[in-house]
Amino acid sequence: MLTVGTRPIRQASVMLLTLCICLTAADNKAAKKKAADAAAQPPDLVWPLPPDPPRVRWLAQYLDLARVKKATNRKSSWMDKLTGTKTPDERMDLRKPYGVAADRHGRIYTADTELKSVFVIDPVNHTVERRDGGSRAPLALPVGVAVDPEDRLFVSDADLHAVVCFNPSGQAVAVLGTSALQRPGGIALDAARHRLYVADAKAGRVAVFDTAALKFSAYIGSRSKPHQPDPGTFEGPTNVAVDAKGFLYVADTLNYRVQIFDPAGKFVRMFGAQGDRPGEFIRPKGIAVDTEGHIYVADAEFNNFQILTPEGQPLLAVGSLGDEPGKFALIAGIYIDAEDQIYTTEMFHGRIQVFQYLSRSGAARKKGVNQANNR
Repeated sequence: MLTVGTRPIRQASVMLLTLCICLTAADNKAAKKKAADAAAQPPDLVWPLPPDPPRVRWLAQYLDLARVKKATNRKSSWMDKLTGTKTPDERMDLRKPYGVAADRHGRIYTADTELKSVFVIDPVNHTVERRDGGSRAPLALPVGVAVDPEDRLFVSDADLHAVVCFNPSGQAVAVLGTSALQRPGGIALDAARHRLYVADAKAGRVAVFDTAALKFSAYIGSRSKPHQPDPGTFEGPTNVAVDAKGFLYVADTLNYRVQIFDPAGKFVRMFGAQGDRPGEFIRPKGIAVDTEGHIYVADAEFNNFQILTPEGQPLLAVGSLGDEPGKFALIAGIYIDAEDQIYTTEMFHGRIQVFQYLSRSGAARKKGVNQANNR
């Protein structure tokens, strides 16, 4: 009787022991992952290499946004850990981010073309939000993002042939350009003049919108004639940027060049050519300008971004093909904020990287994002 009576007890003991071993293994795996992440903290990555004075420093990267966000929903149970199930807070991997921007609060915005959403990353407060347009204007293929001083978010959508405007609370409040845009891409704001510039790759031009009236205003440029890329004409323009003086910079992608226009829309100059030497391009995509007037061009073929003078003379190239910090795989977007922090996106790895431009004085200002390494 004793032997028979203890059989269930022995079975329960075996099950409990097995469960403890599984949980211990899961905890050990988590501990190893944490240790590996700590060991993966990169050294002080700067460009160019010593003995030249550094001009760009790597700061952070974001892949799994759950590592940024504090868990506000339920925590993983022991069964979740055993089966590998992730809670909603843990299922936040970036997939194919393209456009990127940052606001005055230090929040980072990126348009994920695969997930059909814009992610709002707050490294300081450890929060992540999504903007998908809701039932009023559901996003279909979000590409470009821009944020104005009133915290309104503008998102270009290539499939909707429009730009969706969100209020600071994240609600879609307006849809612009349905009759003016064919396939909108990168966008940029000139807040001082209440302008939103939209690169239209299919139409071969840049559309201008009035952000005060939320309506179409004008076009800049036209499609280039075959084998005749005249100044002020475009072939597949993908991205735009605006500097502090209101000058417009256009990545004229299929003409392998950058074109610059004054605030009145008048052509100023252009530079670039097809090639693999410094100052040349193969697939120029993202474009940005820092506070000192340097022009940054992300090239999806080179997997780097080049830094050039306002006249187009090459100064420095940052990056190469790879998945380590400071390297890229299908780099797409680039944005520079008022503090000269540089934000890039990669569509292959689903990653945002953050760099700091170091001025000649070396007085780089710091924000919370500087501490958010390897998210």
